[in-house]
Amino acid sequence: MEIFGENYLNPKNSLEKQSSTELYLKSFFHSGIQYQFKLAKRQSVISLMPKIIQLRIKGFFDLIIKDKIANNLFNDSKTTRCSNFRIIKLNRGAQKIISEKMLKEKLIIQVDLDSGSTSLIPEFKWVFDLLNITNTCFKEFDKNPSYINKQTHESVLTAILLKLDNALSVETPIWLKQQRRITDYMNLKEESFNFSYSKSITGHIDLLLYDEISCSLIIADYKPEGFFLRSLPQIAFYAFILKRILNIPDLNFRCLSFNREKAWIYKPRVLIDIHNEIKKYGNPNLIWRNFLKSI
Repeated sequence: MEIFGENYLNPKNSLEKQSSTELYLKSFFHSGIQYQFKLAKRQSVISLMPKIIQLRIKGFFDLIIKDKIANNLFNDSKTTRCSNFRIIKLNRGAQKIISEKMLKEKLIIQVDLDSGSTSLIPEFKWVFDLLNITNTCFKEFDKNPSYINKQTHESVLTAILLKLDNALSVETPIWLKQQRRITDYMNLKEESFNFSYSKSITGHIDLLLYDEISCSLIIADYKPEGFFLRSLPQIAFYAFILKRILNIPDLNFRCLSFNREKAWIYKPRVLIDIHNEIKKYGNPNLIWRNFLKSI
């Protein structure tokens, strides 16, 4: 498996210090689809992180900017895509039941734009700013429904990237290569997110943020239609993969799914609880469940 360790993410190979207001744009064509990676406020946000995270995340962004990512994996039809990780084929009504249970047990925290309360997530007050920015994109389009102001997936994410203080990047590519040695299949440390599988895997993170109070990288995904549970495996695996790439065992991650009115915050390991719940409601053979066994 490809791991970016101390030597690969060498800080001396990083780009020179950049202005906190500078915006990087880089387009990738993966499987015939264009993804525009955007990086903003690089220096100001990364400076809030502990030193080890600063070094690794800078090195990771440099790989992307210098186009040293594994484009062959992204363009290989045999590569497993995180975008295919869904919760589907359950018995009727099961998704609602599971969602309500996760919310009731506070394994997933729901934030409503109109609630104005952060009692359940005091460290994530910026979530209301994120929702306000998203909602404003729709209000501006309602005032002037021209093509240039249309609230597309890209325009909403770009607005958040530029306006939200702790937002780092949009459409961030992540990948892990196929394992080839027998030792790669061994989980040597518990709770370390060490994958054990024999397929390559790729994805693009909608929005990457950093929360200084909880010292957490935030994997955020914009889902205009809501139904956060359906795509939760995709978002959770983004966190598992990025944790593996940065190779910092005690690095905290949170996942956030959101639309214009609501956000849902959860730890990536909530997927294990959901996996156990699925067994009660049809127990479908979903590809991500095979990967989950080795986390």
